[in-house]
Order: sequence, then structure tokens, then C-alpha cells
Amino acid sequence: MNQNQTQTKKHRFNIVDFVLIIAVLACVIGIAIRYNLSTSLLRGNDTAVITVKIDGLLTEYSDALLPGDAFYYQTTGNPLGTLLTVETSPAKIRFVNTDGTVTVANYVDRVDVVCTLEVEGYASENGFMIDGTTYIGSGSDILVRSRNIETQMVVLNVEAGS
Repeated sequence: MNQNQTQTKKHRFNIVDFVLIIAVLACVIGIAIRYNLSTSLLRGNDTAVITVKIDGLLTEYSDALLPGDAFYYQTTGNPLGTLLTVETSPAKIRFVNTDGTVTVANYVDRVDVVCTLEVEGYASENGFMIDGTTYIGSGSDILVRSRNIETQMVVLNVEAGS
């Protein structure tokens, strides 16, 4: 056997290896900055109680809102939070009479529902962020689902705790 074939070549560190290591580190740092990983890794989860409203829900569907149910975003399937309380009131309809006056009447088969949900996320200077990336604040419309119902909610209030 030839002596050159039995010896293994040793790899020497060169400038190409250095450039590759720097490029990989830059990618990792870029991803961490983009997805706000520093906040999620350095801080514990914050909790908030959000108050939401469902307008004009059919009365028979209001029984599907059960405290303790988990809610998820319809579009992504990511968890939103847990339902704490449910309050219903008759849904109102407003219409203008021929003389120009506004009349308010109750819908016969619909209710307005005000709920509170406990959510986890991060309280930042930009507001409350669910999963560190999804902003939720007053006036936000969110499409949600639980095991019993799919609906649209409007956020009325966000009370961040710790």
C-alpha cells in the first residue's frame, strides 16, 4: 500500500470557513430579530384579560359559548385564549322612519354577547402581542373558533396583567 493513501488529510481553517460561519450567524440573528425571539426567550409570558363583543348572534348559538372553552384563530389555528365570562343582551336594530326619526327595536332571535377571555402574550411598548407577533387591541376584529362555535369578535378592551 502506498503511504500517501493511508494518511488522512487534516483540514485547515481558512477564509471560506470563516465567511460561512459569519453568514450562518447573521441568518440566525436576523431570524431572531424578525420574530422578536429575544422578547419571548428573555421574558416570561404575560397574561391579559380581553373584553370582546359578538354582535347579532343567533340566540340558539349563545348556548355554545361555555366558560373554560379554548378559542383559536380561524385563519391560522393558533391558540387565542380561554373564555372566562359570557353576558348576553337583546340585539338592537335601528331604522329610520319615513318622517326621519330613528326607531330602535329588539331583534326577536338575536343577542349581543360580551365575553372576557384570558390570553397569553407579551406586553410591549407597541401594545399587547399574542405569541409575540400578533397585535391585539381595542377595535381589532378577530375571527375565532372553539369546539362549539365559529364567529367574529370585536375587541373592546385589553387589560394586561403579569
